Amino acid sequence: MLVIAHRGANREALENSWKAFDLAVAVGALRIELDVQLSKDGHAVIMHDDSLARTTGRRALISQMTRSELEKVQLTNGDALPFLDQVVERLLPRIELNIEIKGHSEVLAEAVGNLVKAHPQREKVIISCFHPEPLVWFRQHCPEIARACLWSIDTFSWPFFADLAPTVFLEKCGTNILHPHAGLVNENLMDQARARGWIVYAWMPM
Repeated sequence: MLVIAHRGANREALENSWKAFDLAVAVGALRIELDVQLSKDGHAVIMHDDSLARTTGRRALISQMTRSELEKVQLTNGDALPFLDQVVERLLPRIELNIEIKGHSEVLAEAVGNLVKAHPQREKVIISCFHPEPLVWFRQHCPEIARACLWSIDTFSWPFFADLAPTVFLEKCGTNILHPHAGLVNENLMDQARARGWIVYAWMPM
């Protein structure tokens, strides 16, 4: 079984925190999934939401703050707010990373891509997203970095299904890695995956 720590060891520690990441490494997870948002001045920040409220208690948006301002923010567990460059430097030698790009931003994709492609262990990284734009950017500018299409129940509604059905989404992004919601994994999907050569990593909502 492949053990992937969703936002780090999020049941034992605060999601997307240094404690959650270090614990995931300590217990032997193969990969950490984490989320990135874009700061006002173009830095990749580790946080699921654009709002800081849920995990810091502070009512502010990452997209409206600079790195120097965000470096003063503490998570509710006392950890400093992690930045992607710090996480890549500290953790990539120890564990694989699945970096989920939040939203449609190609600017964020470029910030992540420039950081990852410069690392000698970039083959240990997968970039994932629910939206095609960042993944298409990676296909065009960093084709050597693995990318995965995130697939959720929401994509069954119109007009999303026209562009985000797995066969269309994967082809557009030039990848064979699909990350479906666990509720969408069934015999039919896996039959398609085997026939088409897809690699499937399911995820569970928190």
